[in-house]
Amino acid sequence: MRRSLLLVLALPLIGAAPAHAGGFATAGLSSTPEGVAPGQPWKVDITVLQHGRTPLDGLTPRIRIESNDASREFTAVPTGRTGVYRAAVVFPKAGRWHYVVLDGFNDQLPHTFPAVRIGSEAASAAAPAATAAPPAPDGAREGGAGGGLAAGWLWAAGAALVLALAVLGVDRRRRRPATAPSAPEPA
Repeated sequence: MRRSLLLVLALPLIGAAPAHAGGFATAGLSSTPEGVAPGQPWKVDITVLQHGRTPLDGLTPRIRIESNDASREFTAVPTGRTGVYRAAVVFPKAGRWHYVVLDGFNDQLPHTFPAVRIGSEAASAAAPAATAAPPAPDGAREGGAGGGLAAGWLWAAGAALVLALAVLGVDRRRRRPATAPSAPEPA
């Protein structure tokens, strides 16, 4: 019984180590490209924090921009402040552009931001304040409700705990000896 309970509890933890593989990083931007004209550089600072808290040095973050028929990538360079990198991004023509940040820590999880219109006074559908602020020190991530990866692992751990308790309850019911109906005591 105890072995089965330990197995139920250990399985999510065994799978979590390779899947999580060292954690995540957040990437905050000092500004958005709102109002930038085609051909004009958008100078932006990228703040990369491991687990949303610790500034990371020694990375090579990049900003990738994409339009219907064009894609470009711009490498950021260290600014001298720990965890802060600067890029000069140039949108080659007017139009609607999507942009993502590859933080150089875990590029399989790009940081996405709302599309912008370059070369037009029209504002994008999203509020710029939501993406312009650096990441919150409490570990919140952009691009996902409820805290991103960290919240997902907490939900998985909670579900594993509920499952383990259910298995334990069923096992205890099966092991409980059946009680015979009690006969009335003689007088």
